[in-house]
Formats: sequence, structure tokens, C-alpha cells
Amino acid sequence: MTIYTIEVQAHTGAGGVQTFYAASARLNTGAGDTPANQHFHPSLETPANFERHLFGDGTTTGASSVAFGEVVLANAHARYDAWADYAFDGRPIIVRAMQQDRYGEPIGLYRDAPIMLRGTIESLDISDAFRTVRLRIHDRLADLDAKPLLTTRYLGTTTSAGATAEGPATLKDTIKPRAYGLIRNLTPVDVNPFNLIRQVSDRPCSWIFVYDGGVPLTFNRDYGTVAALTNASVAVGEFATCLALGLIRLGGTPAFAVTADVQSVGPRDAASLVQQILTDFGIAASDIDTASIAALTSKNGASCGLWVNDERTALAAASTILMSVGGWIVPNGLGAFTVGRLELPTGAPAAAFTEWQLRGEVKRVAPSDTNGAIPAYRVTVRYGQLATVFTEDQIAGSITGARRAGLQQEWQEAKAEDTSVQSVHLLAQELSFDTCLTEPDDAGAEAARLLAIYKVRRDIWNFRVSVIGPSYRPTQGSADVFAPALKMGSTISLQMSRFLPTPKPLVIIGRVDDAVADAIEFSAWG
Repeated sequence: MTIYTIEVQAHTGAGGVQTFYAASARLNTGAGDTPANQHFHPSLETPANFERHLFGDGTTTGASSVAFGEVVLANAHARYDAWADYAFDGRPIIVRAMQQDRYGEPIGLYRDAPIMLRGTIESLDISDAFRTVRLRIHDRLADLDAKPLLTTRYLGTTTSAGATAEGPATLKDTIKPRAYGLIRNLTPVDVNPFNLIRQVSDRPCSWIFVYDGGVPLTFNRDYGTVAALTNASVAVGEFATCLALGLIRLGGTPAFAVTADVQSVGPRDAASLVQQILTDFGIAASDIDTASIAALTSKNGASCGLWVNDERTALAAASTILMSVGGWIVPNGLGAFTVGRLELPTGAPAAAFTEWQLRGEVKRVAPSDTNGAIPAYRVTVRYGQLATVFTEDQIAGSITGARRAGLQQEWQEAKAEDTSVQSVHLLAQELSFDTCLTEPDDAGAEAARLLAIYKVRRDIWNFRVSVIGPSYRPTQGSADVFAPALKMGSTISLQMSRFLPTPKPLVIIGRVDDAVADAIEFSAWG
């Protein structure tokens, strides 16, 4: 049996922020526990009904998805009537699972109980308050999806020549752009038409190269301030920069469209760029799993780039970059943002599930990706996206050949294929992935990696196990692993008399925590 607990915070008004404790059975912590001597009121009816996935439900690619659920507490005794006037929205919630002995007593300390969920409260539902109160909850990915990544806007006060770069009145309240990594052929924002000053990013850049109709301009020098840039002597055909502010200044009126290649300050691999996005969004360093950032960088340190000049959310921006390397982002058990990538199961399984431990029906389903269960014989990775694609008349006449053609082509492509797949699978498909990758060798390597994954039929196995109970001891390991502690993206093994007579390594890509049934349903792929 299991005791479920919750810790919930709310702003109570004059009392400030308070923490409330409830459990599915009687529970009091001891003097040596954390929190010490704490009473958990036994009013928790539905401790957690929560579903989460690395991507979408049943998929192995795409943007990471926000997980939602609810917690229900009994209120026939009116204990929570005052909650109707409290502010729960945006406050944290922690759900734990504690094992009980046969007498109903908790085993071990509360502080050591595995965390099933560390999330955020969306709202309090009191529509049935005479009997229950309900907390609508989501994981912390919703925090990244709640508002735009960029919030700094142009003031629109640059109405005459001078040391200013806040844009003319027509730019007032529009978002200032930001460069992450390497971006090619972006169109700078005209922030001071009087002094020919334009902006590529509101964060510092390592370098900027400027073009007029595809023709490279000559670099003058870099200046440290807007004033110095404004007062600089820049000849026709030249450009100067203020890298600290992401600004350029032209030496003369351009003949064609002005574009720029830009490199932001710092590393430009996918994981590092996501870390920068989280930091820019206001996520504390302690809430970023830097070990997972380093691990993903070591697996794929390829150059990426994304130019944000709109009101997309931090989650949308991070997902766009992560999709370039087959990556995902999820909050871990401590609520810290963790990244990883989909890859074939390798290494010793974190847990080993056998038939006698399973509860209910096991389902074997095809992924709901575009190819379903049909293997692919070719994978195309699109890379090197141009932020601005020219038409023929926008390019200077001196630009010829491959350069001229390239300026009119948004994407470059790298392909990997295995035509032998078509001999077995007559409907074998070609898969295409849009990425933020910038270099051909990196795109080729990713195409080969993805082909190795998708040229073989792989399925998703949905199965249920008890939250706490049987030992899921891996044969290669030495420690018991309770189901709540299994991380998304972990390798496990599954063995059944039918279809899987020998243990099959799988990767956890989804889970549904059903505390009412005292069970977890895993979606494992491989």
C-alpha cells in the first residue's frame, strides 16, 4: 500500500505565503524528519492524476509537451473553505509516495519518499466546495509556455539624428530581436534611419558581417556605445558595429536589401542555447539541470542558430532548437529543467519489468509519427536556414553562380539512406526534419543517426505497474528502484512470455501517474 502526500503553497492575504500539508492516510513526521513534527491532514482523495510525455502522446519527435493533472481534497468537514479566498495560481506543489507496512504505518522518513511530481498550481476549482476542492496543476513546462520569451520593446523615440537606437514611432512597442547562436542573412531592424543604424540583436554578439544585396561590405571597426557608433567616420561601402548592443551602422545608403550574418556571444550547441534561453527567461541557475546540459552537449555539440523576433514563448524557442538534435526538455523530480535526446536504449536498465509485475492489459502500438510503424529508407535533415530569402531582383548584379542561387534558397539539405529497407518494406518512406543546424557535416551526422533509429520498426509498449510494491530490481544492478523514481528518458527492460520472451530494452517516453489506482502507466519505446 501507499501513502500519498502533498505540500501546497498559497498566498493567504495578510498571512502571506503559507504551506499546507495533506495525505491520503494519517501521517505525522518525527522530530528528525523534514519537515519536523508536521501533521498531514488525511483528506487527500485524489493525490495525483497526471500525464506527461517527452514529446506529444505516442510520438517520438516534435516539441516537448506540457503535462497537466489535478489533485482532489475532501472538504465535507469545511477544512478548506478559506481556500476560496487564497491565491494558489503559480504556486508550487509537491506530491510524494510513501510505502506502508502491513499495519498501515509509513516505512522510512518522509524526506526520503520519492517525489512523483513537483509542479505548479494553475487554479483552484471550488465548484463542488461543499464536498471537495480541486487543484488544477501542471508541470513547470507550462511556466515556459505562459508568456513570451522576449519582453523588451522599442520605445519609438528615435525621431531625429543622434545617439539613439530606440526606433522611429512606427517601431514603438514592437519586440526587440535576439540572436541565439549563428544566424545567416537576417534583416536587421532599422532603429535609426537618420544615422543608418540597424539592430540584429538586443544581446551582445561575437561578430556581425553585413551585406548589401548579397555583396559583403567592408568592416570598419567596433565601437563600445551608441554614441561612439553614431559619431564614427564610416565610409560608403563600409559598416561599423557596436557588438555589445547588437548594432550596425552603414557608411552610406544601401542600393539593395541589407542583411547580416550574426554570431551571438557564447557557445552555439543546442543544449547551451537552451540553457541561455532559460536564463534569459528568468529561470534560476539552481532550476537548470546543468549536468544534463553538459551531457547533451557531449552527445551533440553541433552549431545551431535561432533568431527570435516575435512573441514566441520560451518553450517554443527551446523546443525549436532541441528538435534540431532529436532533443526534449522536461522538469525532473526536483523541478529542475532537464534536457536529453531520443536515442536507442543502451546500457544497464534502470529497472527491469517482468510479466508477473504488470497490472492489466499491455498494449503494443505504433508511434503516431508521420511514418507510423513503417520504417524509413531515407532521412533528410534540412539545415542552414536563411532568415531572409531573396528574390532575383533583390540581389546585386555582381553576385553570380552558387552564391546567387543560395540567397534564393531557404534551406540546405543533408540526406542519409538505406535502399535495402525498400526491399523488405514496400511502403518505406522518406522522413524530413527541419533543424537549426548550420553546418553540412553536422546535418549529415544527424541524418545518419536518425536513419539508424527509423529504418527499423519500433513500437511503443504501454503497461501499468504498482506505484510501490514489487521489486523492479534490474538484473545488472544491485539497488531496488521504485516506479515513481524512474526518470523520463530512462532505459528499462520489459519481458513477457508472448512477444518479449527475452528482456527488451526500451526508453520511457511517457507516463501517467494514477494515484487513485495506485499505479503508473509507462509508455516505453524501442
